[in-house]
Amino acid sequence: MSESFSIGNEIKDSYKETQNWASNNVKWLKDIEAFYRDRAKLEKEYSEKLDHLSKEYAAKKSTVSVSLSVGDTPKVTPGSLEAACLVAWNEVLSQTSFISQDHSQLSKEFDNVIAHQLSGLNAKLDMTLSKINGFNGEVTDKRDAIYSELEKAKKNYDDVCMAMEAARSKHTKSPNDRNKRKLEEKETEMNIAKNEYLIKINQANRVKDKYFFQDVPEVVDLLQDLNESRILFLNTIWTSASSVEIAASDNIIKRLESANSVIAQNKPSMNTAMFIKHNLKNWNEPTDFRYQPSAVWHDDDKFAVPTHTELNDLRIKLAKSEKDYNKFHDLSQSELSRLSSLNQKKRELKSSENSLDGQDFYETLKSYLSVVMSFTSHETLKLKAEVEIESIQNNVPSNMDLSTDDIDLSRLKKKTGILSKLKKNILNTESKSGNSSSFFGAITSHTHDFGGKENSSENDGADNYSIKNAATTSKHAVPSKSNNNKVLFAYSKQDSDETTISVGDSVTLEVPDTGSGWTKVRNNTTGESGLVPSTYVEINEETPSKNGNSNAPQVPPPRRTTLPTRILTAQYDYEAQGDDEISISAGDAIEVIRGDDGSGWTYGQLNGAKGLFPTTYCT
Repeated sequence: MSESFSIGNEIKDSYKETQNWASNNVKWLKDIEAFYRDRAKLEKEYSEKLDHLSKEYAAKKSTVSVSLSVGDTPKVTPGSLEAACLVAWNEVLSQTSFISQDHSQLSKEFDNVIAHQLSGLNAKLDMTLSKINGFNGEVTDKRDAIYSELEKAKKNYDDVCMAMEAARSKHTKSPNDRNKRKLEEKETEMNIAKNEYLIKINQANRVKDKYFFQDVPEVVDLLQDLNESRILFLNTIWTSASSVEIAASDNIIKRLESANSVIAQNKPSMNTAMFIKHNLKNWNEPTDFRYQPSAVWHDDDKFAVPTHTELNDLRIKLAKSEKDYNKFHDLSQSELSRLSSLNQKKRELKSSENSLDGQDFYETLKSYLSVVMSFTSHETLKLKAEVEIESIQNNVPSNMDLSTDDIDLSRLKKKTGILSKLKKNILNTESKSGNSSSFFGAITSHTHDFGGKENSSENDGADNYSIKNAATTSKHAVPSKSNNNKVLFAYSKQDSDETTISVGDSVTLEVPDTGSGWTKVRNNTTGESGLVPSTYVEINEETPSKNGNSNAPQVPPPRRTTLPTRILTAQYDYEAQGDDEISISAGDAIEVIRGDDGSGWTYGQLNGAKGLFPTTYCT
């Protein structure tokens, strides 16, 4: 088969047109099947009429045989002997009866063989077409997911810029130590968000290029190969149908040979060339994504790394990306070797177009499709990691140390330790009257130590996760007396440790906000207790703890918005390493309870079990 035509190389972004073209050609097999079934009916009817005709005239001949042979009044009857003319006529009638049987056989072969083969071919090609469509959907979803990550990063960047500007304005109006610390925290958050945004831009651009110059051409070339396989199969079936007719009647040999000569000229490459000729269009490559500065802050596209905190965040990202790159590079290289071998086989098969076997070519196509789907997925993940590595290495000043030798990713993955201890402290201290302050003092102290560490690579993921969730696991608190607290906004509980509140409800403070952004209250209207976002309520009573911090900093925004249930599909097996993790197997559908907070782990549920699992192991 000629390699001079490639839809992917010629038309580029043409999946929709090519898919419709290939789909229409597969559906057309149903029309050809219907033709041979109708032809079978006609042949059967003709066979029955021809047989009836030959028997009718044979009976007539019997009644006049003697008369025609020897006359009406012979002296000696001829017995079984007939005149030569009648013998000839008898042979004509006998051969006509045999011809009727030939047509009956032709009818059966058209219906049971030719039409049946066409029906099977339609089902087989339609199943493969669906698999190619699924492959296209997979690469498109991966592209769209990265585009979505870019949009989220841009929104997050704008949000933290606004928060930074608000903190700067507040510090300008009231320059005290607390506002200064708040300003420094917001600036760090803003710089990290900006770095993440720039990384996502680079990733989106590289994945975009891969999608339009590698993934889409690969998919449409698979559609091309599928259609050319269809033609090869169809040629075989048509030739078989012709052979059946040739065997049934010599009178139509010339016509069927003429049909075969036309079929022989129906080369797959000619169909492809015609499609390209009638679908060629002007196509402009989509423009690259570019950095859009915040309206209130940064005005350039340089990484912001003013302190060790931002640098350490980038070092952790770099270590994770290097690990992912090595893993997916090894996988894709192994698959690339297999693809090269299959490509060579396809070239060899196409080079002998006149003697190409459709089944052999189709089996090669199926093998290639199976490998290229996995290869494309791993290549995209490798490219994503590679772009993140390049983005960090090329945009961080050379005088800054980006070494990842001291980054222990296994410790970052673990979520046990301080989390378990804090949960136990909550249960132990809150159950004892007057001792809750010691627990919250411990959290405040830990938060201070965490923020003050210069080498925090081992704590940025696990400790931050533990601190944020420590306040949300409180189950028992000491209620205070009635007050004038107000519910500012309605909130629906998202976890079992939260409670639902509505504007107008009467609430009582049970555990104050310690900087996590959450306050535990008792809803006197419903009688339930639980956590609510601190910004959703106005607390006008004293902290139950005697040692409570009345000068707590301004709380962050709510930790989540209400989102629909999200399902991730596992791509790789993972064995749980701790009690707070769950084991997953490739193909598992996992319900997301809490998304990845930047630590590389997602909290979800599988088969009734809840726990953490690696985000990168799923799509």
